[in-house]
Amino acid sequence: MKKKIINGRWYKINLKIKKKIVAKYHKIKDWVMDPKGYFLIEIDRKNKLLRVGYCKFTKLGSNPINDMVSIVSGKTAIEIVNTLIRNKYISSLQHAADMGIELCKAELALKYNLNYVQDKDLIIK
Repeated sequence: MKKKIINGRWYKINLKIKKKIVAKYHKIKDWVMDPKGYFLIEIDRKNKLLRVGYCKFTKLGSNPINDMVSIVSGKTAIEIVNTLIRNKYISSLQHAADMGIELCKAELALKYNLNYVQDKDLIIK
């Protein structure tokens, strides 16, 4: 039997697949709140920037208090998400992945003058 190999960009990759998984995600059942806080994303079209407000819970319960304690600005999703991780504003891989996705959508919206609403699909006409 001939070995199956993929010629990648930098390496040859041997195909030794032992498991195939069908991806699934339920946005309510599978979502877990990051105990470190959450982010509000906005687009600054005038200055061609993405801006992220880092919010923390300072009081939980019936009268919660949420404080925006930091603002991170940048031109690209990758520089912002890595800055959030470097500053330890994110404590879970799920939250880091979600921020990468959301910031990529915001970056595309800024670049192509699309409407951006956090946690909603981009509408491309």
